[in-house]
Order: sequence, then C-alpha cells, then structure tokens
Amino acid sequence: MSPRKKILVVEDHLPLRTALEITLPDHGFAVVSAGDGQSAVQLALAEQPDLVLLDIMLPGRSGFEVCQELRRRNSGVPIIVLTAKTADEDELLSFQLGADDFVRKPFKMEALVARIKALLLRVTLKDSPPRIVFGSFVLDVAARTLCADSRRVDLTPREYALLEFLALHPGQAFTRAQLLDRVWGPDYEGTERTVDRFVTTLRQRIERDPRNPQHILTVRTHGYEFAR
Repeated sequence: MSPRKKILVVEDHLPLRTALEITLPDHGFAVVSAGDGQSAVQLALAEQPDLVLLDIMLPGRSGFEVCQELRRRNSGVPIIVLTAKTADEDELLSFQLGADDFVRKPFKMEALVARIKALLLRVTLKDSPPRIVFGSFVLDVAARTLCADSRRVDLTPREYALLEFLALHPGQAFTRAQLLDRVWGPDYEGTERTVDRFVTTLRQRIERDPRNPQHILTVRTHGYEFAR
C-alpha cells in the first residue's frame, strides 16, 4: 500500500481548520496544520508535505508571504490558496508568487478534495513526463515535441510552452493574464493580446477547423482552456 499523501493545512479560522483536519483523512490524506504564517513556513520545511492549503489572511506573516518564502527556498510543494478575498488582483498575485491553484471561500469540501486530487495527479505526471494524446496528435513532454501521424510538427519554443501548459491542465480555464504569467513569466512586459496571437497560431497548426476549435477553447469573458 502506498503511503498517504501529507497535506499541510494553514488556516487561522479554527472551525474551518478543524473541519479540514477531520475531512481530509476520510479521503485518505494525512494532515498537519498551522494557524499562523511563521508556523506554516517552519512546518512546511520540517514536514515536507505533498501539498499545502494556504489561507491568505493569517496572523503574523500573510499567506502571500508564506508562498513567496517557500518558493524562495526552492520548495516545489503544490500550493492551493484558500481565501475569502474576491479581488482578481489577489488571484493574480497568488499565481505570480508561485501558487498552483486558487479557491474562494466558502467552498464545498467535495470540490476542494477534487482539486487536491487533480493537482497531486498533475504533479505526479510532471514528475514522470507524460505523452499527451489528443486527436491525431501526440505531445511528448519529455522530448518536448509534437507529432501528428508520426510526423513532427514544428513549433517555436513559446508556442510549444503555451501548448504544453494548456495540455497539462485539461478542462481548467486560464485568463490571459494567468497564461502570460505562467508561460511568458512575471517580468514579461507585453499585452494580453500576445496570448490571443499565439492561440490563433496554435489553432492553425492543431485544429482541423481553426474557426471551430476542438482543443484550445475560448472561455467567454475569461480566457482559454484545453480539451483533449
């Protein structure tokens, strides 16, 4: 039997922290918890959890500071930010600081557990680079190649990076700002229209009918998502 995945719960609201401490073990997870930012950093480094659930509004060091500190220490632990804050800027900042997912409170426990499992699966796939099949295409993450009917499709490095990122997160919608941050990097100074131009080019390469795409889908008023 494989060992249970360990989750670090960082939440200062005791009723919610207790609920997570009770619910997550029922789904096969081991749990350690902290109620403030400083303890969270110490526990993350000492316990080496498989995933962190991180509240933003914490006593002492904020969740933003905790996330930044863990990434500064080269911790690659997956981080899901939990917050009652609703501003889009908070979501964007979370991703810029290295968070992997962002969940607004209140949330359903079942939905949170599903996100945890999905993120842990993505990390597993990342550790063992997959070959992603969609339509007649095969995206080989280890070789960083795209082939169609055994013939290589030439992509620029940035085109490949955008396609790979979307393909590794099927069914998950990303804003243009999030894609700029995750694919181009936080220091990129271009506009969100850059994403649209690259999506148009990718559709011309992988879609049977670029005007009616089946793989890189537009999510109205939001951005893009990938479908296999």
